[in-house]
Parts: sequence; C-alpha cells; structure tokens
Amino acid sequence: MVLSLYWKQYAASVTEWWNSVKTAHSVWRLTRLYTGLLLSVVAILLVVLYQLSIGQMNRQQQLQMANIIAQQTLLAEQLSHEQFIEQFELQAQSSRQYILSYQIKQKIIGRLSAPPTTLSQCPSLSRFPIWLDQFDEIRLVSGCSQPLASGTLIVAVDDESLYELKGQFISASAIALLLAVLLGVITGLVFSMRVLKRINNFNQVALRVESGQLSARVAVSKQNDEYDHMALHINTMLNQLQHSFETISGITDAIAHDLRTPLSHLRQQIESEILSKQQLNHPSEQLQSMLDKLDEILFTFSAMLELTRLQQQKESNSQHFKTVNLQQIIVDAVDLIEPLAEEKQQLVSIGSAEPLSIQGDATLLFRAIYNLLENASKYAGDNAQISVQLTPRGFTVSDNGPGICDVEKEKVFQRLYRIEKSRQIVGFGLGLTLVKAIIQLHNGKIELLDNKPGLIVNVEFIKPKKTATDESTNANTTDA
Repeated sequence: MVLSLYWKQYAASVTEWWNSVKTAHSVWRLTRLYTGLLLSVVAILLVVLYQLSIGQMNRQQQLQMANIIAQQTLLAEQLSHEQFIEQFELQAQSSRQYILSYQIKQKIIGRLSAPPTTLSQCPSLSRFPIWLDQFDEIRLVSGCSQPLASGTLIVAVDDESLYELKGQFISASAIALLLAVLLGVITGLVFSMRVLKRINNFNQVALRVESGQLSARVAVSKQNDEYDHMALHINTMLNQLQHSFETISGITDAIAHDLRTPLSHLRQQIESEILSKQQLNHPSEQLQSMLDKLDEILFTFSAMLELTRLQQQKESNSQHFKTVNLQQIIVDAVDLIEPLAEEKQQLVSIGSAEPLSIQGDATLLFRAIYNLLENASKYAGDNAQISVQLTPRGFTVSDNGPGICDVEKEKVFQRLYRIEKSRQIVGFGLGLTLVKAIIQLHNGKIELLDNKPGLIVNVEFIKPKKTATDESTNANTTDA
C-alpha cells in the first residue's frame, strides 16, 4: 500500500516535470535541440568508427571462417576419406588462429578433445569454452558446425580479445555520449541565454513603446553584429514614429491651445448677451444653444491638452505619486455616479474584495474610474446592472449592456474615435483615451473583455511606481 502510494507520487512528479519541460521557454528548447544535434553527430561518428575498426575485423574473421568451410567441403567431395582425414589433420595442427576439428560418429579429430554440447550450424556462431595449452587457461571461442559427407566439420576462432575490444569500445562510447550531453547542455544554455537575452531586449522595448513610452530605444552593443544592425533599424523606425506622433500631437495641441483663448472670450460675450436679453425679457434660446455647443468644443480642446500633459508626464517620469486606497476611490466614484444611474433605473454595485493600495495620483485615478462608470451608465442602457470589483492587481468595471465587438475594442482607445452605433449619444471620443493614458501613467494596462452579455473593463497595475513620500491611505483618499 505504501509502495503504491510512493509510485503514484513519483508518477505525478514525473508527469509534472514532463509537462513543464514541454511548455518550457525558448532557452530550454534551444538547449535541447542543440544537445540532440550534438548527440546525433557523436553517435554517427561512433557508429562509423566501430564499423571501420571492430566491425571490419569481425567481418574479416567471418569471411576467413567461411573460406575454410568452403575449402574443406570441396576437399571432402574431391578426396577419398583417408586422404581428406590426412590433409585435415595436417591443416588442423598448422592453423594457429582457427581451431579445426572433424567428428566422425563418436570419434573426433583435430584440436578439440570433445565436441561442444551445443553448437550452431554455420554460418551462425556459438560461444563455448575450451582449454588452450598455449595460454594455459580456459578461453571462450566462437564456432559453428558444418555437416560433410562422412562427418561434421567444427570450426572455431579465439575472439576473446575482439570481445574485450568491443566492451572497451562500448564503455568509451558511453562516456563520450555522456560528455556530449554535458557539453551540449552547458554550451546550449550559455549560447541560448546570450542570444535570447538580446531578443528579450527587443521585446522589452516593444512593450515599453506599446505602453506609451515612445522614447524607448533598443541598446546597441559594440559587437556590430546582426542584432546591432536590427537594433539600429528599429531605433530609426521608432525615431520617425515618435517624430510623426509628436508632429501630429503638436499641431492638434497648438490648434486647441490657440483657439481656446478666443473661444473663451467668445463664450463670455455670449453669456453677457444672454444676461442682457434675459433682463429685457427677450428670447435667448439660440444664444444658449450656441453656448452649449461652444462648451463642447472647449471641453474637447481641454481633454486633448490634458492627454498631451499625461503623455509628457509619463515620458518625463516626473509624477510624484503617493499611496492611495483604490477601494475608497471606487466608493467615492460610485457615490457620484449613482444619481445619474438612478435616472436610468440602473443598479451600481461594488463587489467585496480585499483592500488594495497602489502608488498613484488619487485625483487622476478617481477620474479614470468615474469615466468608466459614466461610460457604462451611458451605453449599457436602462435597467442595466453595473458592477465594480477589486482584483488582486487592479479592478474591473462590468455591465450587462450590448458590449463592444472585438474589432472595435482597440479602436475605442484612439483619440476622437467613436463607434458608429453610439454616435447618437452625446460624447467626444476622448473618455477611454483619457482613461488609458491615466492607467498607463500608473504603469498599468487596460483591456476590454466580453461579459456575455455586456462588457468588462479589466485594469491591472503591472508594476506600481513607488515613491519615498508615502503617506497614509486615509490622507490621500481625502484628497480625491
């Protein structure tokens, strides 16, 4: 019973090891491939060496035995019995390498005093012991029997030295294969880790650029090899990409900045005109409509300028974060969105979870969470259920509305992009863009998932930033 339990545990550990090996990363896979190729080369060389040395000696020995058997068979057919026995005795005595005997019923002629108890018929060989006077010891020989006209020919050869040589060759081959495995594993690991280390540098830069750090570049070494050439090409491409992005952002931000001041003055004039008309009891609906549209334009310009500010903060990494209680921020955001949700008979709930604190800006995080709740309330429809849930690394905002198709899930994070079916709802296409910029500023990532039905916004803070000016959680949540 105990042994069965031990074997089950052993089999489970072996299975777990094999599954981990199958799904191992590239270093281990390249090491296995290199070791396998090295083992194959060494094994082929050993087989060729065996065939050219020991194999050739063995084939020569078998060929000579076959010639002796053919010779004696021919003599037995052409000579009389007495003449054959006479020449056989002479050849058996003169042969030093091969042991020849001829058995006629119970009588045996030649170097063997008695026939072996078990002996294969030629060309198959059997090994049997004999006493050799010249070595004064018992030795193992290989031989076979061949029936002739008047008896049975027995031919054997002392190949014990050849067998010892085979054993030594096999031992040396096993040691060579073991050394090849060790050499393959060590060199494969060193080679693979050096190569993959440089490839990982490319991946790290790609991830940083994907998260919004357009200034990230691939390190170029002094080796001037293929990886350095590729790094130079990628850096050139990133330079052009960053320049184009900054040019486009600069133009739009300059337009927004330059137009915001005259538009603000225009807004003040419209407000003054509305007050004047109201004092004279004149209709002011058209002016109020113009003021609302002007507010939308000013809001869009402000959002675009704020986006640029957030991206510059991430690039310069100059933000001084504090410890903030994410759960308290969620509670505050839900409290603020509840009146809007009640107008649409929507239910907003907070899932229970362990409190989570991160390093960040409480005001920006509050705005991001509120924007997500506002989007859920705006697009999920009446009587929708909206839920906010803390996770071990962030939070989720989910609803049971119509959701977003897979094709649109990345596009909705672009500036001023709006889904076609949502254009009848008031919006500017900057809410999720701002949320993504805030999450990335906090070294996090945001993704949209299907809730079936509905949408799940999953936010995870991959590597929260830490500052030396940590404050208590309550003090920061009060700032929100």
